[in-house]
Amino acid sequence: MSKILSFLIFIFSILFSQSSMAIKIFTTGNPRDVVAKTNSLICLAGGGQDDLWSEGWSAMLEAAGGGDVVVIRAGGDRGGYESWIYNDEGSHGFPRVNSITTISLENAKDANRSDVEKLILNAEMVFFAGGDQSKYINWFRDSKLAAAVDYVMNKKKIPIGGTSAGMALLAGIDYAANYSSPSDRDGLVTSADVLKDPTGHFVSLDRSVLTPPYLNQVVTDTHFSQRDRHGRLLGFMARAVYNNYGDIFCNNVKGIGADEGTAVCYTESGVARVYGAGKVFFLIGNAPIEKIVAGSSLIWNAEKLAVSTYVIDGSQFLTAQFDLNLWIGSGGAHEFWYNAEP
Repeated sequence: MSKILSFLIFIFSILFSQSSMAIKIFTTGNPRDVVAKTNSLICLAGGGQDDLWSEGWSAMLEAAGGGDVVVIRAGGDRGGYESWIYNDEGSHGFPRVNSITTISLENAKDANRSDVEKLILNAEMVFFAGGDQSKYINWFRDSKLAAAVDYVMNKKKIPIGGTSAGMALLAGIDYAANYSSPSDRDGLVTSADVLKDPTGHFVSLDRSVLTPPYLNQVVTDTHFSQRDRHGRLLGFMARAVYNNYGDIFCNNVKGIGADEGTAVCYTESGVARVYGAGKVFFLIGNAPIEKIVAGSSLIWNAEKLAVSTYVIDGSQFLTAQFDLNLWIGSGGAHEFWYNAEP
């Protein structure tokens, strides 16, 4: 093989590799933009099967008023949301919408594209799929995409949702997942990791991207019971206090944990309902932290009353609710969480 031919093959392989990493935009339905009346609704889902919290999806699509839905992914393939929503593949009786567009971004530059910004500004609903939340947070920071989502969420007042990494993004205090576990072979930071050292570098929190209403002092966690993340969320809350943000204290720091196949959706007034197969946990600090020191285990005990927790099961979506403004619930169950000396 000649040197020239080898060089051309090398160049072609680079160009092909770069093109394969380009942004992907797909649309199902009517490509023409429509204007529809919308209602504000925020939905936070813990990951897993969307079919299991289909009532929450119906509420979001109803709030979209028959308009255009945008699904955002940070890398990866097209996914199946377009057909699942537009054709109602699960036979959930979903309200009809004009179109569903999937945007799969591949880098931070994609979050500053004008066509992406326009799609979001014209949308009547935006949903963040699961994936890698560190990409969401690091790519979207100070971007046109984030500014557009902030506008449609707070000014245009359209429904906004996210599952798994998408839920992590939609918090006032985001767990950024920038680092791997110091002990778990799968790399996922565990409850044991965080409780052993909540000040560790692997407990990376961020407040710089998006903040939905009522969630400014809230850190979220997903795949909650399935991955035993109760202690992890408690440790995240303690770390938020340790970070000395200025507005976060042991008696106002909050957390929301959602099981797989489960979502919490709340209206503009802050009234939330839980949908799906599992539970959602609403936490708030109830006492000072006894010990949070670099390299040491967390002690947040207060005679086992450290964190006040309200639990709502998805089966109670018609009877139970939670007020995010007052941080009180009805129809669920109340308990206290703590972490004592190891």
